[in-house]
Amino acid sequence: MTMKPWLGILGALLLAGCGTSGERIDPENLSPELQAHVDRTLESLVFVEGGTFMMGDVGFERTLSDGTVINRFWTGDRDTHPAHEVTLDSYSIQRYEITYEEYDLFTKTSGRELVRGHRLHNESRAPNLPAWGMDWYDARAYCHWLGELTGLPFDLPTEAQWEYAARSRGKNVPYATDDGTIDRGRNYRGPDTPSGETPPGSFPPNPLGLYDMMGNVPEWVLDWYGPYTEEPKHNPQGPDDGARKVQRGGSWLGTAEYNMVFRRAPRSPDNTGGGGGIRCVVNQTSPIEAGPLE
Repeated sequence: MTMKPWLGILGALLLAGCGTSGERIDPENLSPELQAHVDRTLESLVFVEGGTFMMGDVGFERTLSDGTVINRFWTGDRDTHPAHEVTLDSYSIQRYEITYEEYDLFTKTSGRELVRGHRLHNESRAPNLPAWGMDWYDARAYCHWLGELTGLPFDLPTEAQWEYAARSRGKNVPYATDDGTIDRGRNYRGPDTPSGETPPGSFPPNPLGLYDMMGNVPEWVLDWYGPYTEEPKHNPQGPDDGARKVQRGGSWLGTAEYNMVFRRAPRSPDNTGGGGGIRCVVNQTSPIEAGPLE
């Protein structure tokens, strides 16, 4: 693997500001445990071809019994309007939410404290469940750590990247399920689904091949929270600053309506009590080559 020219700078920033153990990671000489983690991570990436879509609640047409056609929004949330044109470059995104097993390897390697299970469901801290409860800074540090391990530009997804992928490249669907609808017990939580998070991949993926983009754990995204405007945007990253970051994807605690792909949840970036989960992207416009797992 060839070392990227920006990797040394990134590593220095991580060591200086992210509470790591102080040992530099050499991507050319990883331990078997870290190399296996890299292999699994690269294997999990889904390439998302860029394009232009209308971000936000674009609404839908409904025909009344008398034949009248009216327009309705999917949600009543004002911060999902106005829908606006966004153009994104291609990128790759992780197929699954990060599990406790994966996040624990990061905390062990970087000298951080072990993250506890979410305060609302502490008993559900199984290795195969999605990690939940990290603040925004630690969530982003995990993605940057993957960048240090691989030499690839890993980061949290922007809000636009997250929504574009959840909607399978911008389709006008309310849910990130296999068919855009809710079919309880088949493609979404049902009456027999245990309370709490479910292991990644418990339900079918959306057409893009991404699992649990709704209704499992809330996922941190890169952007500061702010209002939408009608101005077209190219690779937007949200406001320059703010008081709150954004989580997407709802959670197992929310109703189906709360978990619609358009909905936005503003949270303080240092909030662990309402902390979120992680799904990283690679900001590279060509697909990532991954070797076979041994």
